[in-house]
Amino acid sequence: MKRYLITISLFVSFGLLLAGQETDPFVSKCVLSAGNDAKYLKDFRIQLGKATEQNDLRYKANMSLWKNTKYRFSMCSTEDSQGQLILSIKDDANKVVLSSYDKNSGKTYPFVDFVCNKSGIYQLNYDFKDGQQGSGVGIVSMVK
Repeated sequence: MKRYLITISLFVSFGLLLAGQETDPFVSKCVLSAGNDAKYLKDFRIQLGKATEQNDLRYKANMSLWKNTKYRFSMCSTEDSQGQLILSIKDDANKVVLSSYDKNSGKTYPFVDFVCNKSGIYQLNYDFKDGQQGSGVGIVSMVK
């Protein structure tokens, strides 16, 4: 009898775990846009209101990156966003090592590739162009 109760409780627990694995279609679409050669690592869901001042990118997250690894950072904005999602990556010395927004040309890239030259913790900074409001997702993938 005890064996049956344990078996039933395991099946119920397993079913609850599977139900919790639902995916967001917007995130899935952005992951697929990274390409077939990219392996999904992490996503950052960003929702920001309009900025009162545009000093620095507002959404900050830290991530450990490994030397000699090629990463792809993809940015997707929802259709109702007023701005386009941009990314800036800073190293441990707070120096910008990569950006998806070129201030000189005004061009915004939907993804950027980064070959890490030094293992460590990097700061990922997201915002919407010109401090606009919007929501989106930033996807981090490893390129094969």
